[in-house]
Amino acid sequence: MRELKDQLVGLDPKFKYRGLNQTRIETFSDAVFAFTVTLVALSSSVPETFEELKESFRDIIPFFLCAVLIVVIWYQHYMFFLRYGLQDLRTVVINTFLLFVLLIYVYPLKFLMTFLFELYFAIITDDFSRFKSQFAGIGDGSYLMTSYGLGASLIFLSLSLLYRHAYKRSEALGMGDYETFTTKISVQTNLLLSSIPALSAIMAVSGVNYIICGFIYMLYPPVMITFGRIVRRRSSVLFPEND
Repeated sequence: MRELKDQLVGLDPKFKYRGLNQTRIETFSDAVFAFTVTLVALSSSVPETFEELKESFRDIIPFFLCAVLIVVIWYQHYMFFLRYGLQDLRTVVINTFLLFVLLIYVYPLKFLMTFLFELYFAIITDDFSRFKSQFAGIGDGSYLMTSYGLGASLIFLSLSLLYRHAYKRSEALGMGDYETFTTKISVQTNLLLSSIPALSAIMAVSGVNYIICGFIYMLYPPVMITFGRIVRRRSSVLFPEND
């Protein structure tokens, strides 16, 4: 791991990476992330017959989607510690809360991915028998959207708080203007990532149909693309030498 970090291949050359030495916080966090992926895998029962084996392959896509989302969160977490290498008490507290939410978030995440896969599969095959029998007990779909939205929102909010903490310690970390700007953008990016699932959860609690609450997540592409363009324009004005 140390050798890989020392290479810094593909990373921003204008950013000074202060966390090249892996800390015990990162080691513990990586173990929790690995355990989270394991929980997703173990949530599927072990097949005992050939029919169950064939059926188990239907879990591949939901598992893959869950793993991708977990890796996205892990990568942000990894980049934070690689950039700043913070080990103070506030960092430990926020990081612990993030890991706690992640362990809870994995259950509604797996359920939602399976729910969506079975729904789309039923639409494509025009066979809703399995879908209705498997999810007949879902009852109030708003509960699913609320639990998922709350979990996703708190995770990205925690990441935003970590970056905000690094931003407030920019002078102590010896960050330059570009590094300070990049850190501030990371705070804003995670706040945006947090706001959309929060909006979906609020709408679900308010009694809005859970299907509409699900469509709220389609705001991600236009919001993040627009924000990315604003950031690039601002960066080109502040740091023209980087263009």
